Amino acid sequence: MKLIIFDIDGTILDSVNTDDRCFTQTFKDLFQIDLTQVNWNDFNNVTDEGITIEIFERWFKRMPEKQEVETIKEHYKNLLKKSINEFTEIDKALSFIKLLADNPDFEIGFATGGWQETAELKCSSVGFNVSDFIFKSSSNHYNRAKIIELAIKEAVDKNKCKAYESILYFGDGLWDLKATKVLGINFIGVDFNGNNKLKNAGVKKIIKNYREPDKILNLIQESIPVE
Repeated sequence: MKLIIFDIDGTILDSVNTDDRCFTQTFKDLFQIDLTQVNWNDFNNVTDEGITIEIFERWFKRMPEKQEVETIKEHYKNLLKKSINEFTEIDKALSFIKLLADNPDFEIGFATGGWQETAELKCSSVGFNVSDFIFKSSSNHYNRAKIIELAIKEAVDKNKCKAYESILYFGDGLWDLKATKVLGINFIGVDFNGNNKLKNAGVKKIIKNYREPDKILNLIQESIPVE
């Protein structure tokens, strides 16, 4: 059995621009912090929780309190709700997920750097219930590799297996690539808007969308080690 794990924003959802706008607006509204010129790649942990922690360390020289994080989440979620119609699936992503989910050779899961509540909101806006699957988020850990690792552990426990034939992660960010290297798992990049960041980082297997499932399945098959 093969384990396939997906990121969400920029990987199955065209949501990055709206998501970034709402996230940065949250810190402007609540703390008068301007993040519009910030490069997320400059953060140690590019997850909602990780970025929040680092913002507090940089600006306030302390960790955020639990209630402050909850306030940030709530404000951010409310901004996302106002922009809910801006979210769309990356072409044929949901049908490809269903294709894998219906195949007994695959176990699938989701591991996102977003918080659980906001990830569920964005997915539900396109008619997808991510909580029906193995699903880990920034609500579980601030580090992306750890989030993926938690998804892998749940998948292993669910199927009572010691190991999978192969483990592969679909992601769109350089931070996704970095996390898969830390974990030593396979990676397929998603570059739906053609920014070439992953290509320039040396990624060989990149898709633009999910319109050609057979080709993607071949890429997955190529990632399986030969006995």
